[in-house]
Amino acid sequence: MKKVKVAMTTDFAGESTSTEEIRETLRKISEAGFSHIHWCHEWDGDYTYSKEEMYQIRGWMNEFGLRCKGLHATEGSRRNAGRENCFHYRYIWQDRRDYTSENEYNRRAGEELIRNRVQMAEILGTDAIVLHMQLPYKNFEEDPGFKERYYRQVFKTFDELEAECRMRKVRICFENMMGTPNEYQVEQFDRMFKRYDPEFIAFTYDCGHGAVTGRGSFELAERYKDRLYMMHLHDNHGLWSEECWEDEDAMRRCDEHRNPFEGTIDFAELSRIIADSPYELPIVLEVCKRDKEEKLFLRESLEAGIRITEMITDYRENKRK
Repeated sequence: MKKVKVAMTTDFAGESTSTEEIRETLRKISEAGFSHIHWCHEWDGDYTYSKEEMYQIRGWMNEFGLRCKGLHATEGSRRNAGRENCFHYRYIWQDRRDYTSENEYNRRAGEELIRNRVQMAEILGTDAIVLHMQLPYKNFEEDPGFKERYYRQVFKTFDELEAECRMRKVRICFENMMGTPNEYQVEQFDRMFKRYDPEFIAFTYDCGHGAVTGRGSFELAERYKDRLYMMHLHDNHGLWSEECWEDEDAMRRCDEHRNPFEGTIDFAELSRIIADSPYELPIVLEVCKRDKEEKLFLRESLEAGIRITEMITDYRENKRK
């Protein structure tokens, strides 16, 4: 029987800075039966990988028979450094690396950080990075001119990144975010996808974020399925209450990152949407083990991943009949 391929996030049990522990994490993922990793260490913050680290990770992948399905790049300097409701507002000038910054030096530093992850993706043997663009939508509302200044800086960054991404054959896949109403995200993705073609700029669908901001709908998955190139699959119980929009900590707690089929997301419907897209398997699980025993958690994760993969495959086969 052919093995079903599933990708597992490397930070399912948290992030360690110990090389020994990182290697051990890859071993556990492999021994649990996963075929791929989704590199998620340092998905936030301004850490820069050296080439030596990149090759070391690739060596561990080879040792354990793992391939890489995408790499989670970082938006830049950490976004939650004691700021109230940072989901809503502008990242300030003190953010030393921010590819959207109006401070040109900080913008270039943020761009350099993305280049680092593009290079890492090539070395790890994957053709996509996942990237956040947490929109400061309250600033858009308060300052009518700010939105265009913001997108001007964004476009400058990706205009400058395009040649290297094409040379290395690595796409940048923007992820739908939690904490930003869908109408702002629709405008964001429409702007990006109009300006850039899918061989450079594509879409990551995070179903947990979609369940929260879309109130259980698959609005963004349906709208952008033709650009779907990466995914983060996990489960939750949706938006707990409307008050979460003004309480950042409560909003974060909605993002449970449970194994699929442990919450309220309709994975049958999501599988149908994925099947109707150009997305290439394997799927990517972005889940957290919480308090579960590790081997049990990994087994349940793999079983859920196989179940979703089989649903996608069945939909595609039935469509061809």
